[in-house]
Amino acid sequence: MPTQADKGQAFRALHERDGAFIIPNPWDAGTARLLAHLGFEALATTSMGYAFSIGRLDGAVDRRGDGSPAR
Repeated sequence: MPTQADKGQAFRALHERDGAFIIPNPWDAGTARLLAHLGFEALATTSMGYAFSIGRLDGAVDRRGDGSPAR
């Protein structure tokens, strides 16, 4: 199992290769799974993109993803 440091080194190596480094920015978990399955080596994240995709404002979504109050 790679450590967080190992993952960081692998991510940095993607930026140091020759040619373009393409990193898609999926808005939801399903799209992230699809892009990973298609072979993308890294994925970016967006809080605003996800929030907008479920009809919420950025900052109005909690860790559960539905914007409801924590219990």
